[in-house]
Amino acid sequence: MPTEDLLALPFDHLPPEAESTFEGHRAFGYDLPTALADLVDNALTARARHVWLDFVWDGLASTITATDDGGGMTEPELVTAMRLSSRNPREERDAHDLGRFGLGLKTASLSQAQRFTVRSFKLRRKAVTRCWDLALIAAARDWRLLKAADAAAEPCLRRLAALSHGSAVVWQNLDRLTSGTSTNSDRDHQHFLRRIDEVRTHLSLVFHRLIKSGRNGVQLMVNDRPVAPWDPYLEDEPATYALAPTVLPLGRARVEVRPFVLPHLSKLSPVRHTDAAGSRGWNGHQGFYVYRNERLLVAGDWLGLFPRQDLYRLARIRVDLPNSLDDHWQIDVTKSRAVPPPALRDELRRIAERTRAEARHIYTHRGAKLIPRADAGRTLLWEPRARHDKTFYHLNREHALVKAALRDASDRSSLNALLRLIEESVPTPHITVTNSEKPDHHSAPFEDVPITRVREVLDQLYLAFRAGGRSHHEAIEHIPLHPPFDLFPDLVATLAENPPHA
Repeated sequence: MPTEDLLALPFDHLPPEAESTFEGHRAFGYDLPTALADLVDNALTARARHVWLDFVWDGLASTITATDDGGGMTEPELVTAMRLSSRNPREERDAHDLGRFGLGLKTASLSQAQRFTVRSFKLRRKAVTRCWDLALIAAARDWRLLKAADAAAEPCLRRLAALSHGSAVVWQNLDRLTSGTSTNSDRDHQHFLRRIDEVRTHLSLVFHRLIKSGRNGVQLMVNDRPVAPWDPYLEDEPATYALAPTVLPLGRARVEVRPFVLPHLSKLSPVRHTDAAGSRGWNGHQGFYVYRNERLLVAGDWLGLFPRQDLYRLARIRVDLPNSLDDHWQIDVTKSRAVPPPALRDELRRIAERTRAEARHIYTHRGAKLIPRADAGRTLLWEPRARHDKTFYHLNREHALVKAALRDASDRSSLNALLRLIEESVPTPHITVTNSEKPDHHSAPFEDVPITRVREVLDQLYLAFRAGGRSHHEAIEHIPLHPPFDLFPDLVATLAENPPHA
């Protein structure tokens, strides 16, 4: 039907009911960290260089304020920004814009607070204020946008008053955070402080690239303490393996994918290893990291392509999107979910399979090829074998030290029985449980063992080679093919210069 004919049809004017609409906007799925990240997005879109988040504990009267030194808004711009949906998501946006629906300010604020106030001003302009109060809306049953902050909010706006331009958002009546709390309760206060720590941790990851951008980086402050970036890729670690990037075209846009395989535990200091595990642990942070304009949307998720498994804990893959692809990736309002478009799924799977293979190789080799690839020509002491469709572990009778022990044994049958008993008594259940509960608590080979004791074992391996007919040069060449002595090249070099004598 032509538009002119549609406009001529009889109709009822049926605006939404105010209270139920606002309550609906409170249920978009935000938690406190993601809601505050949305306020930071607004500040960065306004070209802010500094964002301050101030948490004030006062029981039911507690407040949270986000202040920024962005460009600020005029009164008409602020009124538009306070409209529940102020933008068509299909409209073309500035390339650096971190929003989409024009909902973030309202839905993020309403998800945590029953009252929120915004004050803003441009350079050499008068400050303007607007406030949504759910109690007023429920009482009036009307869309009443207040033009002033209440007395309790004014102290929260002092930081903004010291700036030459910018905006501030004040959250009051924090029912999702402080309902049922008391200023006399130390437990309630400690809970409030823990939530602040959660916010800091979340922001350090979500905005890590924007914070780390050198001279032009943004500075985020939480209660006057700067938020340090948390780099999930450990790019400053020499042992981090960065695979070649891949650019995937999608229409007229480009998606850049850059895989990383993190170092094994043995390559990191204990402090760095703990920090690199992140808030969810090593297993929880594996997978794809999807960014839009360097702002993280999805952290550590295989996007439905693979399950999360311990073997791939070192794999982290960076995906960079322009904001023109929000609809293709189904970016939601909270900016915490992304679904790869069908046109890219096969290529993303291929990249992930290659990254996962490298990550598994490093993890199972404990950073030093302890379980070598099939074509590596190495000799393992323990070999996995199949028996009745189950796996057991066999001591390699062709290993030089095992052969030497069997050759020199006065009671070979007793030694064979001992070896068989060791094979049948591998504490697999205990190892499995320990690896599941504390996956990084297994020691590396000869960890914390004096180098003299390592040399004693190395000498015996050398002597076994010589007794088997190998020359000195051949014995030295073969030692690194017997893990874990490939971890000790300096010790092998010393042995080459000063070999033991039988």
